[in-house]
Amino acid sequence: MAKKLLIVESPAKVKTIRGFLGEAFIVAASLGHIRDLPERELGIEPDSFRPHYAVLSGKSEVVRRLKGLVKGAAALYLATDPDREGEAIAWHLVEVLKPRCPVYRVTFNTITEAAVKAALQSPRRIDRALVNAQQARRIVDRLVGYEISPLLWGRFDGENLSAGRVQTVGLRLVVEREQEIQAFQPEAYWTLDADFEAREGTFTARLVSWHGADIALKDEGTTRAIMTALGAAHFSVQSIAHQEKARHPLPPFTTSTLQQAASSLLGFSPEKTMQLAQELYEGVDLSGRHLGLITYLRTDAVQVAQEAQSAAVNFIRAAFGDAYLPPKLPSYKAKQSAQEAHEAIRPTEVTRVPDEVKGALSDDLHALYALIWSRFVASQMAAATFAEALVIVESDDGAALFRAKGRTPLFDGFLRVYAHEEVKADTGDSPEESPLPELRQDEGLLLTGWSPVERFTRAPGRYTEASLIQALEKQSIGRPSTYASTLATLKARGYVEVGKGRKLLPTAQGAVICEFLTTQFIDIFAYDFTARLENDLDAIAEGRADWVAVLRRFWQTLQPQLQTFEVTASTSPMQPLVVGEVCPKCGQPLRQRTGKNGSFLGCSGYPDCRYTHPLDAVKPNRRSSPKRRKTG
Repeated sequence: MAKKLLIVESPAKVKTIRGFLGEAFIVAASLGHIRDLPERELGIEPDSFRPHYAVLSGKSEVVRRLKGLVKGAAALYLATDPDREGEAIAWHLVEVLKPRCPVYRVTFNTITEAAVKAALQSPRRIDRALVNAQQARRIVDRLVGYEISPLLWGRFDGENLSAGRVQTVGLRLVVEREQEIQAFQPEAYWTLDADFEAREGTFTARLVSWHGADIALKDEGTTRAIMTALGAAHFSVQSIAHQEKARHPLPPFTTSTLQQAASSLLGFSPEKTMQLAQELYEGVDLSGRHLGLITYLRTDAVQVAQEAQSAAVNFIRAAFGDAYLPPKLPSYKAKQSAQEAHEAIRPTEVTRVPDEVKGALSDDLHALYALIWSRFVASQMAAATFAEALVIVESDDGAALFRAKGRTPLFDGFLRVYAHEEVKADTGDSPEESPLPELRQDEGLLLTGWSPVERFTRAPGRYTEASLIQALEKQSIGRPSTYASTLATLKARGYVEVGKGRKLLPTAQGAVICEFLTTQFIDIFAYDFTARLENDLDAIAEGRADWVAVLRRFWQTLQPQLQTFEVTASTSPMQPLVVGEVCPKCGQPLRQRTGKNGSFLGCSGYPDCRYTHPLDAVKPNRRSSPKRRKTG
């Protein structure tokens, strides 16, 4: 009796799924895409945008093997990844293998026995809308890469360069942030804190009002004058306001929030995070079986399956008690542009606690699994609560008002499991919040000391990989599956470097190329244009837009700008752009060049002058972060 054939993308999944299905199925892997646009030509018809696909180099043997398997199969089940890319891979498999048996598309977000068998019971047809959305994205990216990237090679004397629809906009964010930092002029201001002693203890409060006006201390002289004026004053508690505040847990991870958290908390690059998450999803050897530990890793969604929520409730009740359960099951709302109807990233079995699997995982895999597990469990727990107090202290003549805020934990709630917080820069806007002593209305206070501090306004911070992903997502540029590869390309091309504190610095090469691309192709690399194109791709995936019409509109924007560039180049041949520096040997402009060891700065007087220098990152503006000055 002929067996059914199930094709997945990764060989790691084969081992896991084969253990679930037994002898009824043959399970094989496509190793990702089996065909794509040709490597050395555009591969797109100019008027119809019809793509010409070719079997990928090195995939001929995979195709031959799969064709042999499908010939004798009773049915073909395509279980490629549950996203647009996976849908397109399934379609390409059908186009290349040309099966004569029934064909079914199945998807599952978790590689567990129950999920795989349930998917096989509910097969569907290949979704052509999703396929067309992926084709449209691929063609747009090919048009940008093949039409614009060669312009960089001639102008910058190198071929290790590229332009990209998302890549270049990401570079633009980094470069423009650096320009803001370099142009920033810090301004000085002062804060004045007073230390008070009450019956039950001491606390610190900040001057917020002077003679009925909000205080703005511009210089040391004004600050000192106020301290002198208040030297003989008496102080008392004018008012106390108490309230209880709740801090609610964050939703489970999406692809982008996982990349951000893993970068900030674990120091993982986005590409490393995705590689590790792929391993956790596809399965690891555990207790004699190959099991998937997390749900699908490419998702915009924050919701979780009802059975997963029920399992989390039972786990939390058993581990921590009913007090740690919220009044009702939490429901999180995805951002408006979320495109996939998947679950959030969560453990496949909430009872599989991180300590239980530690021996079976590498340190990095375990750290990432623990992060995913704790974030999911916390998302299903009760809020943490705090008692907050706002105290106003007044001088006896009413001229000065000081404010202090106190915060006392009442119930740890979800913080018992996931206490991570985003690191916030100390702006000096308020003293650190800590518990206040017990205070009474009109209670007299003893002034015990002053803390006048000179501070400076700060330039915006440089992007980290985590915050750049956040910025791209906020502006709807790219999609979760593209962020890791986008950042990897920016680093590989030498456009950005990762500096101290994981800050992204544009290199001289990156800054010049960014200026060239964003001025020559104003629309293509504009933030709003890139975001609108993402919306168009979403509309194709949802069946609300025709993919060829979207491509035609894109080409009608790109083609005139290419023609304008060609006219300019033909009437005034362009030389490689200088990078704003001169040769220290002969004084001629330095130009960016590329050799066998990568990019470098070389003298434009070559070969008469052979001066070269490595490409350095843009130097930080030392004026942007002056030290605070505290005087007593």
